Amino acid sequence: MDLQHAVTHYRRLIKEVGWLEEGMAWTVILPISGRLSVQEAATRLTGDSHPELSELDPGFSDVVSFGQSGAATMLFEADGFSHAGHPQALERLSENARAWHVSWNITGRRMLRHAAQGKVLAQMLDFDPDELYGIDPGSLREEAVILRGIGRYRPPTRYKSKVMAMVEQRTGARLDKQWLDQPQPALSLD
Repeated sequence: MDLQHAVTHYRRLIKEVGWLEEGMAWTVILPISGRLSVQEAATRLTGDSHPELSELDPGFSDVVSFGQSGAATMLFEADGFSHAGHPQALERLSENARAWHVSWNITGRRMLRHAAQGKVLAQMLDFDPDELYGIDPGSLREEAVILRGIGRYRPPTRYKSKVMAMVEQRTGARLDKQWLDQPQPALSLD
């Protein structure tokens, strides 16, 4: 699937699900081999060997919803104040895997992170290619080049949808309205 088609999908999704414009966090884990179950992803996130999952709507605050999309495992947080995006959590989530995390929230904070093999490799603050840091910033080089092409003064939905599309391109995972409209396995983290 080409990038522009995915950008159009996410632009439409953000428009259809109005609260996505305010905040969300989407973490996608792509195992190096095999699959990562929802239960194992929850265990990695919490550090608890038996986290209690229940079925909840993905739109609640302080809830991490889990799903499978192709070979990838997705974690979704509605308000953009992310548990999964914290470096320590992302390190656990990326053991024997690669993980991408995109988030924004009502305070204006925007983040793109990439982790692999238990290390956060790179992070791009505010989706700004000039704010790319980490032990391997080159792991987000392609994303930086694409975002630089948008220009500095861009409408927020444009770069949000573009970053989500880039995560889809890297992982094959797709977030859609149908998934957001149904209860999913979830952890309440209040």
